[in-house]
Amino acid sequence: MTDYSPPVQSPLVLKLLNGETTFTVEISPPIAGSKKSLLDQAESLKPYIDAINVTDNAGASVAMSNMAASALLIANGHEVILQLNCRDQNRIGLMSDLLGAAALGINNIIAVRGDDPEAGDHPHAKPVFDLKSHELIRTAFEMTTNGIVPAHTMKIAPSGIQSNTKSIDEPPHFFIGAIDVPSLAGNEVWASRLHKKVASGIRFIQTQSCYDVEFVRRYLEILEDEGLAENLFITVSNSPLVSAQSAIWVKENIWGADIPDEVIARIREAKDPVEEGIRICTEQVKELVEMPGVAGINLIERQNAESISAVLQEIGAENG
Repeated sequence: MTDYSPPVQSPLVLKLLNGETTFTVEISPPIAGSKKSLLDQAESLKPYIDAINVTDNAGASVAMSNMAASALLIANGHEVILQLNCRDQNRIGLMSDLLGAAALGINNIIAVRGDDPEAGDHPHAKPVFDLKSHELIRTAFEMTTNGIVPAHTMKIAPSGIQSNTKSIDEPPHFFIGAIDVPSLAGNEVWASRLHKKVASGIRFIQTQSCYDVEFVRRYLEILEDEGLAENLFITVSNSPLVSAQSAIWVKENIWGADIPDEVIARIREAKDPVEEGIRICTEQVKELVEMPGVAGINLIERQNAESISAVLQEIGAENG
């Protein structure tokens, strides 16, 4: 694998390289034809976070373009992490988006497979999946390290047969990540896929939602055993749950989001479920940030921005 240094153009990367814990919030762009709700939400979180993680039609459901949302956020002073999925575009569209992201000043990206359309609001939409997630990762990596738009085809030119690979004028500086599901850790399929993504060029992992701190600890130990921990920054996702009903929904509908029964019971039995969700999340985040191997915390916004702000205030994450 080509030597690669994370891009210091990214304030998020600089903080990680300094060994400081990062705090990000994952939001889904709104179903809106204006920027107001997006920017209002982002502004309420800005004092406490290092970047906003912008999903790409999460759950296979239509929302504002995350490229447009990211451009709006950048124009208003926010650092972003752009998610790109393999579901909705072929390799031409994905490479075009990578170049566009670089031109917008986006350095941080997460490559994801994307949920099947059957899971979303247009179940008859045709899935693309022209590239696998590790192939999208490799494409972004080659753009960064080799300054090329890779191609595996040839063309006939006056000077002879030439590759369709093109050089990039002012190549991007991508810090590339992937989503990982800790509940899968330890089996051979999981290990093979993650090693493939690391070999393709990822430098950070963002986990699926984790509400069991001891489970995260075991996950980090497995990464260490696999020889992966020293090559990756690990960001653990969590979120303040607002009710027992919503917790059960997340557990049953968000793949890989395991919520222990005792956590659901605490929220169900609480006089104020919202406050209890904030309390549980705060307790877990405080424990996670002290855990060796955890480089950052990602809080997933599920229409609970006020609860997320409360958690961040409690843990003293204000960047001021």
